[in-house]
Amino acid sequence: MITTREEYIKQLRQLLKKQKYSEDICTEYNRHIYDLLEEICQEKACREEEAMKIVLEKLGSPTAIASIYQVISLTPNKSHWMFFLANLCFFISGCLLTVIYHLFPVPIINKLWMALTSSPSILIILYFIYWLFVGYELGKEFGLGAKKILIRTFFFSLIPNVLLMSFIIFRIIPITIFAPLLTPEFILICIVFTVSLYPISFVGFRFGILRSV
Repeated sequence: MITTREEYIKQLRQLLKKQKYSEDICTEYNRHIYDLLEEICQEKACREEEAMKIVLEKLGSPTAIASIYQVISLTPNKSHWMFFLANLCFFISGCLLTVIYHLFPVPIINKLWMALTSSPSILIILYFIYWLFVGYELGKEFGLGAKKILIRTFFFSLIPNVLLMSFIIFRIIPITIFAPLLTPEFILICIVFTVSLYPISFVGFRFGILRSV
C-alpha cells in the first residue's frame, strides 16, 4: 500500500522508464500530488497517510497511470499536427479572404470583410477561446505528460502569424491592405495578445488535467 508521495513517484518513475518524457511526467505528477495532499490535509485535518488514500482514489495507482501513457504514447503527435493544421487553416482563410476582397468585387465577401473588420475584438476573443480549447483538450486527453506537446504545438502554430505581423510592422506588406482592421493601436494589441497566448493555453491545459483525474 502506497502511503507517501515519494513512494508513488518512485513506482511511477520505474514503470515509465521506457517513456520518452518520463521525467517530465513524474515531475508534473509530483507537483500535482503535493498540491492535492496539501489541499486534502487542510480540508480533512488529517495526516499525509490518510490524505494519500484519497489521492490514490482520485488519480489511480502508478500502474494505472503508466498504462494510460503506454496506450496513448503514439497519439499526441497526431493531435499536435491536427491543432497545427487547424490554426494554419484559419491563417490561410484570412489570407484568401483578403485577396478575394481586394481583387474580386463579390458582394458576399465584401459584407463578410466589413463585418469582421468592424469588430476586431470578436476575432481576438475567438482566438483566445481557440487556444484555451487546445490547452484543455491536450490536458484532458494526455494529462501532465502533454506539456511539451502543448509547447511544440503553440510555437509551430504561431510561426505564420508572427511572420505576417513582422512583414506588416517592417512595411514589407502595406498596412492599407488590411484597412480598416489594422491600425497602429490594434497591431500593438495583437503583439501583446500573441505574447499572452501561451499562458492562456496553459490555463486551459491545467483545467484539462483537472478534468482528466
